[in-house]
Amino acid sequence: MKTYGILLSAGFGTRLKPLTDKIPKPAVPFLGRPMAWYAMYALKQTGVATLAANVHHLPDIMADCLQKCAQNLGLPEVHIFRENGEILGTGGGARSCLSLIPDADRYIIYHGDVLCNADLRAALKSHDSSGCDVTLVVAPRPQNSKLGMIGLDSNHHIVQIRDWFRADYDVSQLPVPACFTGIHIIEHRLLETLELGKNICLVTEIYRRMLEQNRPINACMTDAFFADIGTPETYFEAQNAVWNHPELLSGTDPRLFPSKLVEDWSEFCHSICRSVV
Repeated sequence: MKTYGILLSAGFGTRLKPLTDKIPKPAVPFLGRPMAWYAMYALKQTGVATLAANVHHLPDIMADCLQKCAQNLGLPEVHIFRENGEILGTGGGARSCLSLIPDADRYIIYHGDVLCNADLRAALKSHDSSGCDVTLVVAPRPQNSKLGMIGLDSNHHIVQIRDWFRADYDVSQLPVPACFTGIHIIEHRLLETLELGKNICLVTEIYRRMLEQNRPINACMTDAFFADIGTPETYFEAQNAVWNHPELLSGTDPRLFPSKLVEDWSEFCHSICRSVV
């Protein structure tokens, strides 16, 4: 089975402003490396060498970051799809990348701003054994989490998908509540059915529609480190966690850590922004 990787790198990173006014979110440094580097490292460790990525917000900076990460990791050049005009969402962006790397059987779609230490080889094995067109890598939902919920049945098939960043749901209504980590495995035959050039959300549109049609979606549960870097608070929480326990995230190198974690978020943002102006 031929597996390629797609890095979703087009988002505006609105919740991480003002830093993302000058730096695309997946290019934001995390303990010495851009966040996208960790996704690319994870894909390489799984044996995935052919990668494509979509860029939209600050596209030149993002594209340059991805190519430098690939060079650092000894990967071939990343195929870049530039979204001109309207942003295309996760589905539209992934579908556009498909035109650059069309000859795979399946794709690992990795959100470029997510940090996760999940075993992708185990996820691929779970996907293959499930017979499903889609597998989502999910993590246990922390208590009081603001992340939206994925509901699993006892067979680890997804039975419910609820909105992202809503905390007003009754967890007891879900058979097994979980969080989506931002890592999908999707078959070529499904991805190619999406309309090219259209803004589409994979999770809330395509996957929900699949559930409505009784088409199974597999879930691979991981208890590995997972951080959604959305806000300054979650950014620093994740950095502190990995700073104190580098083993949490594969590829971290304490030799690259800054001399100290910067506590003043505003000054940190401005110092980084000044460096790229």
